[in-house]
Amino acid sequence: MSLEIVVVILMLLIVALYIAMYIIRKNHYKSIDELDSRKSEVMNQFPLDKIQAVNNRSMTGQSRETAEELKEQWDQIETKQFPTIESLLFEAEQATDRYRFKKARQHEEEAERKIVEIQQSLNSLNTALDELMQREEANLKKIESIKKRYHMIRKDLLAKSFSFGRAVDALEDKLGTMETDFSTFSHLTAAGDHEEANLLLKQLEETITAMENYMTEVPGILKKVDNEILEQIEELESGYRSLQQEGYIFPDDSIKEDLAQTHVKIENTNSLIGSLEIKKAEELLAELEAKIEQIYDKLEVEIESKKEVNELLNQIRKIFHYLKEQNRKLFIEIDRLSQSYLLYRDERSEATQVQETIAEQEKLYMKINEELAEESVPFSQASQLLNLMFDQLQEMNEKSTTISKHLSDYRNSELEIKQDLEEMEIAMREMKRYVESRHLPGLPSEYLDFFFYTTDHIEQLSQSLAKPKLDMTEVFKLHEMCEDDVEQLAQDTDELVDQAMLSELVSQRLYRYKNEHSEVMETIKYSRSLFSEDFDYKTSLKMVREKLETIEPGAFEEVQKQYRKEKNFS
Repeated sequence: MSLEIVVVILMLLIVALYIAMYIIRKNHYKSIDELDSRKSEVMNQFPLDKIQAVNNRSMTGQSRETAEELKEQWDQIETKQFPTIESLLFEAEQATDRYRFKKARQHEEEAERKIVEIQQSLNSLNTALDELMQREEANLKKIESIKKRYHMIRKDLLAKSFSFGRAVDALEDKLGTMETDFSTFSHLTAAGDHEEANLLLKQLEETITAMENYMTEVPGILKKVDNEILEQIEELESGYRSLQQEGYIFPDDSIKEDLAQTHVKIENTNSLIGSLEIKKAEELLAELEAKIEQIYDKLEVEIESKKEVNELLNQIRKIFHYLKEQNRKLFIEIDRLSQSYLLYRDERSEATQVQETIAEQEKLYMKINEELAEESVPFSQASQLLNLMFDQLQEMNEKSTTISKHLSDYRNSELEIKQDLEEMEIAMREMKRYVESRHLPGLPSEYLDFFFYTTDHIEQLSQSLAKPKLDMTEVFKLHEMCEDDVEQLAQDTDELVDQAMLSELVSQRLYRYKNEHSEVMETIKYSRSLFSEDFDYKTSLKMVREKLETIEPGAFEEVQKQYRKEKNFS
């Protein structure tokens, strides 16, 4: 690159840098000028005339203190905050002249922030000065409004003093205090202490609002106490006396104490109303209403209990008559059945226990009746005892019914077992005929032993049922044994006959193969020996079946299937 080109580039860079620096300086000077203009605009908003007007006014007390505070705020803005802005703008201009743009930007931003702060301070100062200048007029408007409300309350209190009862004195005292506050307000206003007068106005406004609330709340709560609560208490006391005269007894006589507590609560409520503690009075009144409701509930319990007691006395009297008659019949039935059966469920002892329980409950019933006649027991307590008695008697009735059912079971069981015995004897004869009809050469000793064993058990059952006084425990035991034996014997008989018949059929099927298989005849011969001589039909069948299956697999199943088919049709 030639020297001339390098020189040209450097010259261009210098020119570009100069232009850039010029533009940046120009922007900073512009920003500084704009901030200076904003500062001037803010200076034009200085409330000098308002400050002068406040200084010229005659003020005392809190108003004078407020005026001095506002003047101090103004002095702070004029002597410290504005000079700070001017200094920051000067520093920004100097930094820009020396090309210290970063430093210049910092001074500009700080100056802008200070201007915003001063603007906000001036706004607040202007508002505060306006309020201070207008305080007297605003106070006078407010006091007139409060006085009108005051006179309305005074008028209502005089016209309707009876509606406020024991709260009248406290309300009059509140109004008297307000009159004193009105005088104090006039004195403060005349002296020029409008700020202190404003504070007193706020207090008067709170008081008048509270008074208006009292004027609404007090008559309402007094009406509730005098017209509702006291009437309810009088009604309770009258009802309590009437019930006592009618013979009602109340547990621990707690109602008398409850009624005494209601009078104490009434006095406390009235005291709270008299001192205008309305919220506490309402809370106590809620407790009083709950107490009254409890007393009503206690009276209602006894009234309802009397109705229930009268119903239960009538019901239980009839139940006693019914149960005693049922129990009498039970003993007659027990005596009758005892002549024919040994009673194994201890029915006599259970019936005696029922009889004793009925006697105990009847004794208690008579005692309750006497206490009710003597008016020495509350109906609620009698109701509880009678309900328990009713449940106990119901249990005795169920127990009597169970005993009666057990007694009827003796005869029913005897008849059922006799019917079963007859059916088992028929079944034994049928099994015997069934075996004889098959013309078997004989019967295995095991089968015969079990047959005679079963026959002996049936005979024992027949003898037990023939006794003049049946031992049903023994009868049940023999009956169950006989049922099991007959059922098993029936299965053994079917199995025995099936084995014998199948042995002959399989032997016939196997005989077809005597020429092809020389050992067939030997097997058949041995099987027939077991069949005819030993009566071992099971082994006889096994011998020919196994041989047939070796020669013709599946043949036995075919023979068995055909046999069962023919057997079902026969």
